[in-house]
Formats: sequence, structure tokens, C-alpha cells
Amino acid sequence: MGHHSHRFHTARITLLTLSILLIACTPKPSWAIPAGARLVWTTPGDNGGKARVLAYDLRISTNVIQGTDTLSWWKAATKIDMTAKIPRMPAMPDSIVLGGLNGGVWYYAILRSVDAAQNWSDFSNVATFVPGMVTGVGDDNAPEVVVGSPRPSPTSGRTEVSLSLPAPMAVLAVVYDAQGRLARSLGSGMLGAGQHLLRWDGTLEGGGQAASGVYYIRVVAGTLDKRVKLVVVR
Repeated sequence: MGHHSHRFHTARITLLTLSILLIACTPKPSWAIPAGARLVWTTPGDNGGKARVLAYDLRISTNVIQGTDTLSWWKAATKIDMTAKIPRMPAMPDSIVLGGLNGGVWYYAILRSVDAAQNWSDFSNVATFVPGMVTGVGDDNAPEVVVGSPRPSPTSGRTEVSLSLPAPMAVLAVVYDAQGRLARSLGSGMLGAGQHLLRWDGTLEGGGQAASGVYYIRVVAGTLDKRVKLVVVR
């Protein structure tokens, strides 16, 4: 299968402080576990680290929100156990895999966050999704998602990363600097099975060129969450 170059269109829906999107795949039933989904969002907070998320409150339901009455939906929705979830640094992608869901059924999800001072965020946007079959863990027969090393590295700006997908799935790709700060969101979207190339032109999220230093390209695809190191030399 030939290579395809990709510059994702951003598929994230942003509303208030958070965005949630679905990362799910539909592998062969012989190595799949019950229907599930990976929800991915950007950790809110102050990039300087002064206001960090302490905990999350995630709720899901198969019932649609009636009009603008989000609060009633929230109170009636199922609360997901997030007690073991340690939030990441502000502006970094975070995620959770939900299992035991019913395939072929529409689900709705909303996320809130709270800081150490017990300041709660507003409701996130409503994520709507139909669960897929989430890849089993530790099965040697499962086809793998393979992320290559950045080429070239070191680079004066432009680089590309190869990505091999065993099945169609949603992919999220972002670039961070060595301090964990978001440098550039490469976007998210559905990609087909086969070989792909993820490209970064060396520009920053707010414009301008990335300075010399170490960067990391993070790729989330299915149950894979991988970071690859990249060196920029100007």
C-alpha cells in the first residue's frame, strides 16, 4: 500500500475549557474486548503550573440532552470512576478508555475538572460517539499500530513521522517542547488502514518558527499512546 501524506484538519470541538473526542478502532472480533471507546481531551489550567487540575468528573449517558438543560442530564448521567486518574500537566492531551459499553448505541459524554482550591470548571462540550471494539492488551496476535522515528532528526524545521495502522481509526498528533508545553497541534481525524506520513513544518501554534531544542511528537491511535523525540537545530 502506498504512502499518504497528511496534514490533519482539526476535528476537536472546543467549548468552554475542555474538548473531548473519540479515539476508537474496530479490529477483528477474535482479538477484541467488549465495545468501548477512548475519550481524549486537552488538560485545562495555567501553563505556568499555578492552576493545575486535581481531579476529573466524567459522566456518560445514552440519553440526549433536552434543549439547554445540561444540569438535569448531568445529574441523571452515569458517573465514571476517575479516582485513580491522575491529571496531566496543563495543555497536554489526556485520555481514558471506557469499556463495557453497548456497541451500536449512541453515547453522550461531558467532562468537568476541579483544582486544589475546589474551583470547578464549566461543562465541556458534549462528545457523541458510538463505541467501537477497543484493542485487547497483551495479545500477541493483535496487529500493531507502528509509529516511526522522525525523519530527518536533527532537522532545521520540517520533519515527518511514519504511521502504520492495522485498521481504520482516529488519530491524534501533537508536538511538545522539552518542558512539556504544547508547541503545535497537528490535529486529529480518521485515517484508513495502511501506511501514512504525519508532517510538521516546524511552525508553532501561535505562529513563528520553533526554536532550536528537543521536541516530542505524541501520537494517539487506538490504544497506542507514543512519543517520539525530535531535535530542531536552527
